[in-house]
Amino acid sequence: MKKMLLGMGVVALGASLVRADFQPAFHEGEDLVFQIRWGMVTGGYATLSVPSIDSINGQSAYHILSEAHSTKMVDAFYKVRDRNEAWMDATSPRSLRYSKNIHEGKYSVDEVVDLDQTARTFHETEIRHDKNDAKEEKKGDIPANVLDVLSSLYYIRSQPLEVGKSFTVDVHSGDKTFPLLVKVKKMEMVKVKAGKFMCYRVEPVLRERGIFISKGKKLEVWMTADARHMPVLMRSEIFIGHVSAELVMQKTVPPHDAHTELASHSLNFPFQIQ
Repeated sequence: MKKMLLGMGVVALGASLVRADFQPAFHEGEDLVFQIRWGMVTGGYATLSVPSIDSINGQSAYHILSEAHSTKMVDAFYKVRDRNEAWMDATSPRSLRYSKNIHEGKYSVDEVVDLDQTARTFHETEIRHDKNDAKEEKKGDIPANVLDVLSSLYYIRSQPLEVGKSFTVDVHSGDKTFPLLVKVKKMEMVKVKAGKFMCYRVEPVLRERGIFISKGKKLEVWMTADARHMPVLMRSEIFIGHVSAELVMQKTVPPHDAHTELASHSLNFPFQIQ
């Protein structure tokens, strides 16, 4: 059940675009819960949320959080406890910091990347938890207004979508920057546990891996065709078949509206959702 949710990240219009007119399709307090399935098997649950607006080096930033947990059945042979966080500039959307706390099977790593958008540099600290707990630091250059993979999802949500359009942008992951392409393929009605939604189907082309998706594999994301562009279904290729993430619970704050919308189903989650 690896590699999809961060891979959902896709952005628009190119790194040189001035983003002063950014109007977010999301707000502090949004919380989305997804069921991760491989065929008929429920492998785990994942969340996407915007728990707060924080200050990063004096700049206001949306704190974006993604967590993934495997079920007890999957834990027996491949336990997953992943936490990915990003801080996106709230005024001129670009990444200021992101971090990963990954525990997948015997693989465990912590990573923090700070991005200085003024100096156009990054500083990465990575600790791999093995016999030596090896720590590695890297520094380098970044393009203007670069986004991390998780923040890019929230930026594309805030852009106008139109069937037939394609977008590219520079995305930073680890110590690399790569161009990310997304194609807006068509509009479709999608039915998931959280409800029935008219959606845009978009297809990102990934050059690096993200949560629940390996690089080079096909990924499809269905986003609502309203102002929220909320992701409700994600589906990606794996070595055998497909893995999907289906929205089962939402707490959203629509743009320009203080009203909070709740849509949920009674589910017996194998873990407590904070």
